[in-house]
Amino acid sequence: MKIGKGKCSGTFGELVQGVLDQQPFLITLPIPVLKSEAIFIPDSIKSEINGFRSNTKALEACKKVFQWFGLSGGGFLQLHSNIPRGKGMASSSADLVAAMRAVADSFSIPLTDDIISRIASEIEPTDGVMFEGVVAFDYINGQHIESFGSLPPFGMIGIDIGGVIDTIQFNQQPKQYDRSDRHTFFEAYNLIKSGIKNMDLSQICMASTMSAKVNEKILPKPYFKEIERLTSICQGGIIVAHSGTVLGILFDPNISNLEEFLLHVSSFFYQTRTVPYYFYNNQIFN
Repeated sequence: MKIGKGKCSGTFGELVQGVLDQQPFLITLPIPVLKSEAIFIPDSIKSEINGFRSNTKALEACKKVFQWFGLSGGGFLQLHSNIPRGKGMASSSADLVAAMRAVADSFSIPLTDDIISRIASEIEPTDGVMFEGVVAFDYINGQHIESFGSLPPFGMIGIDIGGVIDTIQFNQQPKQYDRSDRHTFFEAYNLIKSGIKNMDLSQICMASTMSAKVNEKILPKPYFKEIERLTSICQGGIIVAHSGTVLGILFDPNISNLEEFLLHVSSFFYQTRTVPYYFYNNQIFN
């Protein structure tokens, strides 16, 4: 045994979220600079795993890892995260994954991403952040569907509309998708697949916008029309947290009218008094 360390990236919403046939799925938008980091201090004498009360779910995940591998003893879990809570940025999922990885590191056990996803989904609907790169993931059943690889270079500007969303409660509500919506999800899924394969950000932007528009019927966002207008200026894509409070614009940082676009964005933030997130090649600037 040793002091174990684990970490996991957060997200900024999802590229796509909906259903394929009857299977719920999302396609991740990992942002490595948003992350949760865990430290697990093992204690062979104690039989309990302790930590701060705010980390209840992560502590439960650690206990489940102990049970899965038949580990004995206990320990203390510490978590540090820069991911905002209740916003749709996978803060809770990242905590669970980082905590489980810290236990695995402490005991040198073969904890796979598939095991992590199964355990996490027993605790709550979970994002696919345990898998590397962009993936399609069944967030209800904790099932990895397909890996796509990494996104081409991108810029992203986002806002938080305020408040928080209880992910567990939200995902218990039935989603009323019609035939047209289901066809949209199928199209968007394949656009992401093709866009990443060909490093074509425009296809990815098209897919994210399609999904965001369907989600307006489920969880409408203030400023959506304004973001849509700004997105048209840069020929980008609308990004939303389908079960959260953030939305933004995905765009090619090499567009010819970048300066004009950023001026429009600055004017929007000035008029609405909202606080932006700026991402560029996985760096964040507030």
